Amino acid sequence: MKTLVLSKTNIEAMLTYESAIENVEYVFREWGRGNVVMPAKINLNMARSGYDSWANAMPAFVVPIKAAGIKWIGGYADNARHDLPFIMGAILLSDPQTGAVLAVMDGSHITNLRTGASAAVCAKYLAAPNSTRVAIVGGGVQGQTALKAMSCLFKNMRAKVAELSVEKRRKFCETMKAETGLDVSEAETVAEAVADADIIVLVTTAKQPIVKDEWIKNGALVLAMGSFQQVEDEFALSAGRIVVDSFEQASHRGEIKHLFETGKITKNGIYAELGEIVAGKKKGRGSDQERILMIPVGLGAHDICIAHHLYKSALEKKIGVFVELY
Repeated sequence: MKTLVLSKTNIEAMLTYESAIENVEYVFREWGRGNVVMPAKINLNMARSGYDSWANAMPAFVVPIKAAGIKWIGGYADNARHDLPFIMGAILLSDPQTGAVLAVMDGSHITNLRTGASAAVCAKYLAAPNSTRVAIVGGGVQGQTALKAMSCLFKNMRAKVAELSVEKRRKFCETMKAETGLDVSEAETVAEAVADADIIVLVTTAKQPIVKDEWIKNGALVLAMGSFQQVEDEFALSAGRIVVDSFEQASHRGEIKHLFETGKITKNGIYAELGEIVAGKKKGRGSDQERILMIPVGLGAHDICIAHHLYKSALEKKIGVFVELY
């Protein structure tokens, strides 16, 4: 058996936002039906060595399509000095019956698109009807992919972006206007960005909360993405509903980790995993005025499902390079 190697260029040529959204929604639905096997992320912190870096191991098995594999990905703070992106990673697909490695591929582009697609699917099921105003807090790549993905599902969107770096903020607006045709404007402060926003997307590596409870209007959906706390405790404790992608992950990393550790929130305080809503087992939103906190820490099953889709597509199109590992 030979192993297919797919580069970032290969991935970029094949993966569309529409396809990423379709795969992400499929995984959420199968997760809600109990058809996904996925332990919580395993984190490796390399600060002990003197490196400002970390990595996550994210194995998953999507049962209906027999897609098994693992993503190895992390953040490397010094990469800017080497002209490399902050996020670096790879995905390995294996045969669930024999363990043979079917494919090895770039994981960074898949991660960026599936993160954006996850924001879009969360908004599809949890945002108030006729939501048009979006706040993006964090002017990096994942903020861009979130906005692009949401623009595939929501029409007449307007966006404001808050970012500490004025240069990054302006570049974000210019790029998004050119690539999506949306009305995208700068906000000089986070408060300005989130004021009157229907959907608030938080994609930062903040070391402390940067969004105050009082700034978030009734009816807003807050997507607290990733592994950092970005919103004041008061919002989590007063939100109409808290939804997570994985309870196991949300209880030990991300937005409300410390609230679990201090006992201020328990499992009973979590309304649902999004998969339950996508699968039709629970209702998404209780009212148009309800404030909802959604915490998508990130499901490795999304990456594996997309990687499986790209592997099948690459075989059909004869894309990539084969190597012999065995």
